[in-house]
Amino acid sequence: MTLRITLLSIKEVEAREQGIPRYIKELYQNLKVMQRSNDISVKKFYFPYIRRLGDALSFELGSVFNTIDETDIVHIPTGFFIAHRLPKETKVVSTVHDINPIPVSARAKNLSYFLKDRIWNYIALKRGIDYNLRISDAIITNSSQTKEEVINLGFDKKKVFVVNSGLDKRFLNPKITVADNRFNVGYIGSFAANKNIEFILESAKQLKNKVTFSLWGAKTYDYETLVENAKTLKNVKFMGFAPEDKIIGIYDSFDVFVFPSLYEGFGLPILEAQSRGLPVIIYKKGKIPKEVRKYCFEAESPEHMAQIIENIKKNGYNEKLKRKATEYARSFTWERCAKETLKVYIKIVK
Repeated sequence: MTLRITLLSIKEVEAREQGIPRYIKELYQNLKVMQRSNDISVKKFYFPYIRRLGDALSFELGSVFNTIDETDIVHIPTGFFIAHRLPKETKVVSTVHDINPIPVSARAKNLSYFLKDRIWNYIALKRGIDYNLRISDAIITNSSQTKEEVINLGFDKKKVFVVNSGLDKRFLNPKITVADNRFNVGYIGSFAANKNIEFILESAKQLKNKVTFSLWGAKTYDYETLVENAKTLKNVKFMGFAPEDKIIGIYDSFDVFVFPSLYEGFGLPILEAQSRGLPVIIYKKGKIPKEVRKYCFEAESPEHMAQIIENIKKNGYNEKLKRKATEYARSFTWERCAKETLKVYIKIVK
């Protein structure tokens, strides 16, 4: 008997490519490939997108007014989008990417971002994750850290499975040679409070005229405040959004990658950077899953980060450590993610 699997999504969300949208896209594509050798049928069910409502409410409203075809498994890959009126006798799987919301600090100059954050925190995250965890027959988390957080909320550990996210195949290509004599320290991510960008700016103060810091990310959340705080730092450049079609070249323009986040559900940029052969520095006290932080340099303070950067600039990146970190990062594939996810599907329908 063929196992019927339906992933719920919104086309406009998937078009953004990064983070959760990439997870949905890659999981679906790899499961489709696996149809050939497994007795499964995989499809997507798209809900309409209403710009004024945003992602989460469009998804929820769409689930009320659209009937999902009969299926054996419904997978909610976003984790916090709520789906109503699911087919009877259908098993439900939710993927939780992290428990904590993406915070906007109270000092952020853009009031609309701050208010939107508070609304999003309740409607999409606190309410959405709680609802999906309660209705799910299986909960997939992308790290052991998130699994523990879910269990600590009171959910049965037998229903929680760790399936790590993966790197797409572009990151396995040969390194792009970038003609630049500068020593470039890079960051790619958002500018939300949990990313701890101030840590990078404080480190940059210690390295004036010695190295360049290139910070890539969309102009959201605390961006304006950070730019204001960095205006005296001539060695810090805010580069704007990192386009997906140029992401490999951007990583390859770095000599060191810094990611001092206070909290990550997974931390895929760390593995992306390591897969390109870069040394990665994180904040030692940051809550980053053990699977991802394994081969990172851990800075105790901005001054310590500056010391690590100076040491790498002077002595290079240890070749043995570089090889181990690169091979380890490249072991996180979407193919493996899909295979482990299929095991979860099969387990709950037996």
